[in-house]
Amino acid sequence: MGKTRKPGPSHRPSQNGSRKTAWLWAAALASAFVIGFFLYSPAMNGPFLFDDAGLPFAQSTLQDRPLSDWVSGVRPVLMFSYWVNRTLWGDSPVSYHAINVLIHVLNAALVFLALRRLLALSGWTERIAQTAAAGALVFLIHPLQTESVSYIAGRSESLAAFFMLLAYVVFLYRPKESISWMECIVVLALFALAVKTKENAVSLAGILFLTDVFWPAPFSTRGLRRNWRLYALMIPGGMVAAASVFRVLLTSRSAGFSLRGVTWYQYGFTQARAIFVYIRLALFPVGLSIDRDYAVSHTIFEHGAIFWLILLAGFLAACFRLRRKYPLACFGLLFFLAALAPTSSIVPIADPLVERRMYLPLLGLILVGCELSRRVRLTAPVAWSAAALAVTALSGWCYTRNQQFGHPETLFAEAASQSTHNARPYVHLAHTLYEENRCAEEIPYLERADGLFPRSDEIQMEWAGAMECLGNMEEAARRLRLAAQMNPRSDAWEMLGLVYGEMNKPDESGAALRMAVQVKPDSPSAHRSLAIWYEAMADYDAAEREYSRSLALDGRDRAASLGLLRVRQLRARKRQ
Repeated sequence: MGKTRKPGPSHRPSQNGSRKTAWLWAAALASAFVIGFFLYSPAMNGPFLFDDAGLPFAQSTLQDRPLSDWVSGVRPVLMFSYWVNRTLWGDSPVSYHAINVLIHVLNAALVFLALRRLLALSGWTERIAQTAAAGALVFLIHPLQTESVSYIAGRSESLAAFFMLLAYVVFLYRPKESISWMECIVVLALFALAVKTKENAVSLAGILFLTDVFWPAPFSTRGLRRNWRLYALMIPGGMVAAASVFRVLLTSRSAGFSLRGVTWYQYGFTQARAIFVYIRLALFPVGLSIDRDYAVSHTIFEHGAIFWLILLAGFLAACFRLRRKYPLACFGLLFFLAALAPTSSIVPIADPLVERRMYLPLLGLILVGCELSRRVRLTAPVAWSAAALAVTALSGWCYTRNQQFGHPETLFAEAASQSTHNARPYVHLAHTLYEENRCAEEIPYLERADGLFPRSDEIQMEWAGAMECLGNMEEAARRLRLAAQMNPRSDAWEMLGLVYGEMNKPDESGAALRMAVQVKPDSPSAHRSLAIWYEAMADYDAAEREYSRSLALDGRDRAASLGLLRVRQLRARKRQ
């Protein structure tokens, strides 16, 4: 009898190996959380600022409304996330910041998964996990991401990217080459959640299409034919999404082809320049600003737009020519442009350059960096030294930037120092200093702003607030009259009426407050202020009428409710 043959070594992963891999994944994710929360910790106690004031959690008229009122707009998923924040943790900004950082860390983990798969598709066979981890780390610590994380309103970008990346990972990691019907449904459901978080998530359609066109071979139709199920389902959904976005563009005051001051082709000229500013900020993130003063190119020659258009066309031509030699870099550049397309094409948007729009497009430039790291041969000591230097620099910039978000006066002061055509940084800086009772510090900024923007009613309003704070009522009244002449706004007349009241000018005060109500009849604050004036004049019937109108507009106005009770008691005493 022959010898009994011993069984060969098993090719199944050992239990110890699986356990080790699980611990490694857990340690990597835990490290990402530690790094993310450490770098963003200076902003954790930062207040609500800038556009945060327009969100439901900052509006008394929506705070205690049912969930249906919060999610009735065009971004219901985003608003639902804010509702969860407020319902579970109240009004403190800390919970909003913490959730933003949590989303960012999870996005970095998804970026790792996407990079790992894309590297494998492009033919990498070595150090895939290490390179993907390095790319995810750059995504996590890059200071260009801070506006989408530390700025609470920036959650629209990071949360939309979360659903987009989830959909993309499901798409990339499907078990079979051809996507199944169930996988199509999951991808499209996540796609819908992304679009209902922010409209520019429609770019995912282009990213999926681009991925199938590029892999397994650049500019082939094999991937499209293989995944026909997805595109068959996406077309009707895409038409509905396009119609929804088009409807928003027709009614929006901040975007669309009816936007004043810029045509579609002028916006296109401007974006040809902006794209290269985004690339520069990704490579060298110095000079970041929460509110950029970026001029529009009204002609193809203004601000050198033609040069940047030619350069962009050259990049695209190089991508086509070199797609087989440098597939990952070419794909990365096209991914970057596709992800930016909704905001950086020919559809005019009020702010032509906003840094938080780079949140997901940064992944495309990271792919370009992966290709370069593969092509550039460096000795191990040089490579590790360069990597350490890059991580240290990016981490330092990120931490410093978050310190500014923790102290918004420095954030707005930096934006104001760069602004000569945009008054908003000055307005927000002055208001921040006013709220901190640092009114004297407003004056140098307001003087500069007044010279740059002599017709800005908002600057005049901030001047008035500073003067009132410093006790100069005459100058405060003069500034408010100027603001009302420039723009007949209710709050200017209301504030003027209150200032006249402090100056003991009751007739002028009453006239200004009546004008505030006339300009904006649906302002609870204007009716309440006029009621206070009538109460001071002992006209309790008129005061009751105005308090009642204020409560009819805002049923949770406690000051109006107490005022109404008070004037009824005063009137009853008067009649006794």
